Amino acid sequence: MKKIMILLVLAIFSLPVVGQAHTTLSSSTPAEGSVVDETLEEVVLTFGTVIEQGSTMTLESEEMTYDFEEITLSSEMMTGAIKEQLPNGSYTIHWEIIGVDGHVIEGEVPFELAVEVAEEEPVEDTNAETEEEPITEKAIDTEQESAQASETSEEDGGNMLITVLLILAVGVIGFIVFRLLKKK
Repeated sequence: MKKIMILLVLAIFSLPVVGQAHTTLSSSTPAEGSVVDETLEEVVLTFGTVIEQGSTMTLESEEMTYDFEEITLSSEMMTGAIKEQLPNGSYTIHWEIIGVDGHVIEGEVPFELAVEVAEEEPVEDTNAETEEEPITEKAIDTEQESAQASETSEEDGGNMLITVLLILAVGVIGFIVFRLLKKK
């Protein structure tokens, strides 16, 4: 009876570790909810673990679905090359991956595309100003993506710490139970 209770307690403590084994989206380019102000040539999704062949993604707007010219998988990243210039509007990247554990996981990343049409003006001062604006906006977008990436890294590190602590707790409990059973 005691052995069954011990096994039950150990099984309960091991459940949270098993639940954290699923793959998650770590970051994306374009980022979720972002406004892209440059021509979009590729989509890059980075996951928390290695993804398997058979993983895919599509790009959809309100009116139609766009196919990627090529989707490449490399370890934790899935990259899709866009074969045509997209019109401004709302888009959603729908992804479906197969994680290392064999489970199919899906999700989506919504974003806006708002590429400004460049107007050519003969005045040099105006061109100098318009050249500086996209750089500033690009720097802001880069800072926002860096902040999102560091937040995701902190979350991943927290999850890993919880997993390690749970494993240590199960080990300590197992050792204590073993010692108690050995004395009897």
